[in-house]
Amino acid sequence: MQTDCPLVIIRWQDSAQPISAWKYLSDLPRTWPIECATVGWLLKDNDDVKVICQSVGDLHNPNNAQASGIMTIPARCVISIERLSEERKPSASAETDSGGIGSAENADQDSDSARMQQVSGSLVA
Repeated sequence: MQTDCPLVIIRWQDSAQPISAWKYLSDLPRTWPIECATVGWLLKDNDDVKVICQSVGDLHNPNNAQASGIMTIPARCVISIERLSEERKPSASAETDSGGIGSAENADQDSDSARMQQVSGSLVA
């Protein structure tokens, strides 16, 4: 099981859109794979697949941690994986004491990637 869930961009090849109409084989258009780019947290990384998600929620509670937009990419289709860094900029409301988003309490919290590492056991099967 993977315990590190870094924020990444995966560049990968996908099949082209199917041609739905009947075509003479002698008139087939030139086709090629489509290069795609997907950004998210890498939940699983092995020789067979790369599993990535675009959204995470409730990371402060490992029992309720959630992921959405989970996508499985065959490893043989991957061109490259680049690790991204998260920049944490203080917001104008960071000095408020409300305890909500942007509060001083939340400003001291770890990055989403760090929280993903803490709860990845509940996200990755």
